[in-house]
Amino acid sequence: MKTDLFTFGEALSVFISSDTDSVMSAKKFERVTAGAEVNVAVTLSRLGLKSAYFSRFGNDQLGSVMLADIAAEGVDISLAKRVNSFTAAMVRNPGKTAPVEISYLRKGSAASTIEPADILDSYISSARWLHTTGITCAISQSGAATVKHALTKAASLGVKSSFDLNLRRKLWSEADAKKTLQPLAENIELLIGGEDEYQVVFGNGDPKKLLIEANQRGCAIAVMTKGDQMMRYAIEGEYGEITPPKVVAVDPVGSGDAFTGGTIAGLLSGMSALDALKQGSICGALVASMFGDWTGIPTGSAGVVDKDISQKIRSN
Repeated sequence: MKTDLFTFGEALSVFISSDTDSVMSAKKFERVTAGAEVNVAVTLSRLGLKSAYFSRFGNDQLGSVMLADIAAEGVDISLAKRVNSFTAAMVRNPGKTAPVEISYLRKGSAASTIEPADILDSYISSARWLHTTGITCAISQSGAATVKHALTKAASLGVKSSFDLNLRRKLWSEADAKKTLQPLAENIELLIGGEDEYQVVFGNGDPKKLLIEANQRGCAIAVMTKGDQMMRYAIEGEYGEITPPKVVAVDPVGSGDAFTGGTIAGLLSGMSALDALKQGSICGALVASMFGDWTGIPTGSAGVVDKDISQKIRSN
């Protein structure tokens, strides 16, 4: 089946304390499904495009309910595998009155056993776009090998791809991240990362210079985000800046993935790179303005955010 986006990685059951803003004192938790790659897949689906998501899930109830959550968003999960391991989870506080604190339960998880043989050529050749992240590289050596395999295969098949650095310091050291991620961040259509992530992976330096260097490595569109602050980008050697829409930030977790998904959707819809980045910033801001990774993801058609939604947030 032809799809607009194919992506893969680890999905998590996220348990969020609901009665207090601290896991230490909480007695009640709410569960949602999230994860960098699946968040992007859901964003494209909400915007009216077809997305397919692969991962390995455990033969457990968490795996079953998470697959149901993802399918309910219109994402194709027919490629997913069930294996004899556990499905990963995360425990966190809401971050309403205190900083977000995260505990991972993912070392040795089902998704960490993803390997290159899982990603058939047909999965990539049937898609218009491949999306990958540094998180899959961080969870295991086989995960990193799978990302490298997929990006290499996409390039050989003429399928456009994106790579989000997504540095997770709880999963590995900065030195290991740089060694693995730097060679992957080249010859792709879209490279995304925060200012600190660029500096870890490519060295401290002027943001403009780092972005132009990314273009020179074959990344046609290089983006450097910094939360709700000014976003920097370089498109084919042309540097620019975008001020994201102003919103009251309620929960920034997941907003970066919504930005990525909104940008990819815009590019697939035929928008210019700059307009696609602006659409991505709208999606990111909307997610940050609501609690939960998926709650604020806007709706749209053919990859374009509904006009009334985009006009409303631009008028803020």
